[in-house]
Amino acid sequence: MFYNILKRSFQANIKNVNNLNLLRLSSSNGPQGDIKDAMDIEANLFGNSDLKHEPVNTREALRKNRTKPSVSRKVKEGSAPVVPRKFTAPGIPAPRKAPVPAPVIKDSELSLEFVRLTLQDPLTSTLLTTVRSRKRRDKNRQIIVEGRRLILEALQCGLKMETLLFSQKDQLTLVKEEVGRAQVETHTKIYKVPQHDLKTWSSLVTPPGLMAIFDRPSEKGLEKNLAEQQSLGTKPLPITVVCDNIREPNNLGSIIRTCAALPCSQVVVTHGCCDPWESKSLRGGCGGQFRVPIRDDVPWDELSLTIPPEAADDCHVFIAESNQNKREHNQTIDYAEIKDIGTHNLLIIGGESHGVSEEAYRFLNLVGRKGKCVYIPLAAGIDSLNVASALTLLLFEMRRKLNEQAIVKD
Repeated sequence: MFYNILKRSFQANIKNVNNLNLLRLSSSNGPQGDIKDAMDIEANLFGNSDLKHEPVNTREALRKNRTKPSVSRKVKEGSAPVVPRKFTAPGIPAPRKAPVPAPVIKDSELSLEFVRLTLQDPLTSTLLTTVRSRKRRDKNRQIIVEGRRLILEALQCGLKMETLLFSQKDQLTLVKEEVGRAQVETHTKIYKVPQHDLKTWSSLVTPPGLMAIFDRPSEKGLEKNLAEQQSLGTKPLPITVVCDNIREPNNLGSIIRTCAALPCSQVVVTHGCCDPWESKSLRGGCGGQFRVPIRDDVPWDELSLTIPPEAADDCHVFIAESNQNKREHNQTIDYAEIKDIGTHNLLIIGGESHGVSEEAYRFLNLVGRKGKCVYIPLAAGIDSLNVASALTLLLFEMRRKLNEQAIVKD
């Protein structure tokens, strides 16, 4: 259609040009010739007026007059066939190829199977997120354990190891037997990563080169450990240690380590303290978190719920306080003068910088005469002891009093 319209317009223009040329030639034929030429021109003009000049739809014209695709050249004999190029619409990304999984390496010397990860492997970013994100670890109830000694301690306490990361083969050799059993029993996945990447993931200044992802100890698992301790003659003491304003992870780990050494019944970490499951706390605890029940992020209005129901009527509360001004407003005794030990006892200890909070003293007032402040006499010029050292002294003194009471009752 578009071609026909152009053809008609072109023919009309040719006729007009011819008419003008005739007019010039006929000007020498006299009046009769002029009249005849004028009538011919008028007739031609009226004839061309029948032509209709409609607007052209370019897209429609191109669609109707589209030429057929050219025939591909013949492929020479013996040459590779021509593969047509795929057309991708603008703005739509081309489909990505599925990543090829890294091969599993079976080490006959170690009797272990592991996978060598690279930086481009998508599993690398997934593991990195798990290691660095506390929110994800809390959601999945997982902990990060670093170092050969702590990993072996966790395996000995029956924790389930999900993943083991190592950078050098000689480090894996040190734990091959225990890790081999875990790989068979719990299907532990082992990955070898570059040393530089493992340093980036670690929160320690000097990474040990071994990092593992464990499930947090369950209550049933801790009850099993306590039952084993009772069978060996180490019954947990009726003492709950309450941590208040402990902001240093190493100190919190040392506190938990001391509580596991006695052992205490449980450790309560109130809201505002540092995380007892972070890497530095775990290293400070030296495996104590795997042997004593821990209740973390407990608000003060729920602290009474941690007291065993059978001891609710005879629970004594002690606050370790080195500040003399605070001791003056409460019943205070020397730690060596502790005599009244209840069926269950709460020992509240605060951080070195912030001390014991006001919420702790409000809780102390709830038990009346069963609540006391205890202090450790120190030499002149010494304000306080390290929180873990002070707790150790207080707990072993309380254990001595409990043993004396047990002997008297017998």
